[in-house]
Amino acid sequence: MDLAAIIIFLSIVAFAAVTQTVTGFAMGLIIVALSTALGIMTILEVTAIISIISLVNIVLVLRGSVARINKSLLGLTALGLVPGLMLGFIWLDEFAGVWQAGLKMLLGIMVMTAGLSMMLRPAAWPRPSGGAVTVATGFLGGVFGGLYSAAGAPIAYLTYRQPLEIQVIRSTLLAVFFLSTSLRAGIGTVYGHFTETVLLQTVLALPLVMAISIALKPALQRLPEAWVRRWVFLVLQTVGLWLIIQPLL
Repeated sequence: MDLAAIIIFLSIVAFAAVTQTVTGFAMGLIIVALSTALGIMTILEVTAIISIISLVNIVLVLRGSVARINKSLLGLTALGLVPGLMLGFIWLDEFAGVWQAGLKMLLGIMVMTAGLSMMLRPAAWPRPSGGAVTVATGFLGGVFGGLYSAAGAPIAYLTYRQPLEIQVIRSTLLAVFFLSTSLRAGIGTVYGHFTETVLLQTVLALPLVMAISIALKPALQRLPEAWVRRWVFLVLQTVGLWLIIQPLL
């Protein structure tokens, strides 16, 4: 990877770190979508990098907020997320070398759907979601987490519909993604996805993620989350459409 590509990749990482620190999700989604759309690296490589840098971001932001985690919601989501993530990872490992176009198009569809879900601000449901719905949503998020290191879209949408305080929602989401990224990093290590290139990019990205996470945490209450969501929405819709169209050109 040349210097220009490294600079572009680190810029993507910075944008994604800001977004996840403010909203509680979307780091993996933004990095894999933009990196894949720009052809900086393969899906297999970028998802391995995401699993480490997302984990660092989550740990830094979640410090001091563990008590706010809704353990019931976390547990039900995890029941579906773990098997879903393992299935998604196996699919990626099997098809990454032979179905790049299909993986890009599927990613594009997911990215556009996630962008739309970020802009929808429906009222919270009067009662918490049932166990079956939460487990099923966790499974769907797990599949995307295994494929793209981006489990956020379905899980975040369901979590934001729960009758919970925003601080509880954000902390619970981060706890779910801590589980997802930890598990994915462990599986990636076993499968040998952490190549020399992946480790180098991870080392370059980690200080940037740490600096952004630490700097923004004290200012979370003052940051305009609605403004961040609008920018992310525009980026995701553009990138998602390109990922769908690109394989057809």
